[in-house]
Amino acid sequence: MEEKMFEFSLDELENRNINRYKAVVMASQEARFLNDQARLGLIDLDEKPTTAALKRLFDGQITETETPENLG
Repeated sequence: MEEKMFEFSLDELENRNINRYKAVVMASQEARFLNDQARLGLIDLDEKPTTAALKRLFDGQITETETPENLG
């Protein structure tokens, strides 16, 4: 089975003021959330949670939330 490779540009994220380290955290949190939802039977995933999370991040479906660490 051949999988289609996706290319993601970090410049695209940096243009949205998301540095690469924050992107890793955001994508991993989303992947964990998607995996939990799939395990509970709330959603069906056609791809791996990590791939889905990265697609959602680059499509702008994941936004950076205010946490105590990044509040002024």
